[in-house]
Amino acid sequence: MSHPVERQKRPRKYPFANLHIGDHTVLDTIEGRHICGDCNRSRKFFCYSCYKPVGDLGEVLPKVELPLKIDIIKHKKEIDGKSTAVHAAVLAPEHVTIHTYPNIPDYRGEPGVVLIFPSSKSLTVPQLFERNVQLKIDDNYGLPKGHHMGTMLRRRMDEVEVTSEMEELSIKSHYTFGNLPIQRAVFIDSTWNQSRSIYLDERVRQLKTVVLQNRLSQFWRHQKGSPRWYLATIEAIHQFLLEVHVNAWGLNAAYRGLDNLEITEGFHQLAKPLTIATATEENAVKRESPYNGQYDNLLFFFANMYDLIHKYYDHNDLISYRRPI
Repeated sequence: MSHPVERQKRPRKYPFANLHIGDHTVLDTIEGRHICGDCNRSRKFFCYSCYKPVGDLGEVLPKVELPLKIDIIKHKKEIDGKSTAVHAAVLAPEHVTIHTYPNIPDYRGEPGVVLIFPSSKSLTVPQLFERNVQLKIDDNYGLPKGHHMGTMLRRRMDEVEVTSEMEELSIKSHYTFGNLPIQRAVFIDSTWNQSRSIYLDERVRQLKTVVLQNRLSQFWRHQKGSPRWYLATIEAIHQFLLEVHVNAWGLNAAYRGLDNLEITEGFHQLAKPLTIATATEENAVKRESPYNGQYDNLLFFFANMYDLIHKYYDHNDLISYRRPI
């Protein structure tokens, strides 16, 4: 897809280049606001209270099929109209549910549920697929003694794969949408400080926690004290699904959508042995074929807003992009 503001005074890589995102410029043609058919409130593109598109937008929006269920726990103080979590619920309504804390399900006893949250016992996505991966935590991520990484993570995470010379990595072809090692992933949509109180809730506290590979956020809103790799909720969901898909079904060798996403080199090293040359274009985007952008449309609204922001503001002047890495 093309980028409307590619030529700027200070050149930079457009992060969404080569991602398989639908033509979101249709959003730029929508004038005025529309009434939500469910709550009768006036909205622009979608109702962030009912999680449904308004007007005729529903007829042109992409629908994203996900391999598992996504639950989003939203802090009650998180402003609905500013949260990117709603994007996932609008674009993948059959797979995404948003709960406002403290009104959340009790996940204790439900099999196959993971919480995307860094803790001292967190696993990586490759570890969920029984790949021989170890996190580098020799120095407690640079935290002072006595600090817990689950509530005060400040350093980027790296992971290294440990394999014997005789071991060969291959795709376990028996994985389907129905038998992945993860059936439901829970995300917390809040500020970093707010997320700590949710994490302590006994209904989620016992869940297996998972950390993602580091990726620089393209979110334009600055959150004080957060590093550049603290992702917006929709970015984190996209990154998680990308990692799950690559570990289950591989990565299409022809897919170039990762080139400008600025994901840590560790991800590319882990994906390399799972990269597959697809024989025919016809099979390139089937849901259980090697990753070729199957979930990129989750960034449909996010990429459009990113473009709009960059029409009015210089990228290098926005505080959010000058956060420490």
